[in-house]
Amino acid sequence: RKQTNMIKYLIIILISVLAVVLLFYNIQAAANTAVLESDKSLRGTHKKSWVSPNAQAFNEHLEATQTNHLIIVAGHSVIVAGNLEDAAYDENVWFLLDYQKSVGMPQAIVSHIRAGIAEAAKDPKSLLIFSGGETRASTGPVTEGSSYFRVADALDLWQGENINDVPLVGRLADGRTTVRARTITEEFATDSFENFMFSICRFKEITGSYPQKITVVSFTFKRRRFQQLHAKALHWPLNRFSYVGIDPLPSTGFDLAKSKAGEVQNAAKPFESDPYGCHSPILQQKRKERNPFSRTPPYKLSCPDMSRLLDYCGPELFPSELPWDYLD
Repeated sequence: RKQTNMIKYLIIILISVLAVVLLFYNIQAAANTAVLESDKSLRGTHKKSWVSPNAQAFNEHLEATQTNHLIIVAGHSVIVAGNLEDAAYDENVWFLLDYQKSVGMPQAIVSHIRAGIAEAAKDPKSLLIFSGGETRASTGPVTEGSSYFRVADALDLWQGENINDVPLVGRLADGRTTVRARTITEEFATDSFENFMFSICRFKEITGSYPQKITVVSFTFKRRRFQQLHAKALHWPLNRFSYVGIDPLPSTGFDLAKSKAGEVQNAAKPFESDPYGCHSPILQQKRKERNPFSRTPPYKLSCPDMSRLLDYCGPELFPSELPWDYLD
């Protein structure tokens, strides 16, 4: 009888232990489910890698270091969500200021990325740069340049929309373009002038020389700012400059007339009297707000022949020669 009672006690203890284990398992499973649900809301529901298995490595066959044409896509926002497959239409993917909402910004940003890739695909001697720094304090240290690159990866945009427009010399043996291997980021610019100037130095860091041609991709209403104000301030020859302007469709809520008026008042007019953005209160305030992490660009070290230009404040045009002053 004692032996029977002991067996009963052991069975009861075993059942109790199993009950505790099952309870712990259920609690852990519930916690994991809650984490996964939270994870979905933060990062998106599709657990895909941003980088495809056959993604080209940078400069895989020395494509980047042998370029002479700089293509700049000027950044306007940073990513704040992981569902990058929705980046072309979901405003929640991007950190947008109030004036950037309900005006087609996601579509515009992805269109700019596509246009930069398309331009790079047409010229195998081009280096594509997504330019823009850590511009928003509330997002943490995320750069506009790297955000654009990640979206290009997530949406697999590297082959462009019409592969037949890509010259054979710009393709790999399997038919893919070499654009991803010729794309980098510039991660310190806080405004359009710095997009232009810093990207020139970034090009030099990669190739060892300055570009012979520059193409800029941005909104149509910013053409004059880049072409007539920034290019002039940087001594860049207009016969070696191209501009690709793309705006959101009117159906998105984008108002071109309103954007043009804002451009004149808040950017073009200040840059007309202050070409290097050093004196105008509005331009200085923008640079301060867009550099919340107090980053210091390294370009005086990597491009010492640009150091005087990088420090120059005007308001007169830069008086000295620059390395590209004698391009044919």
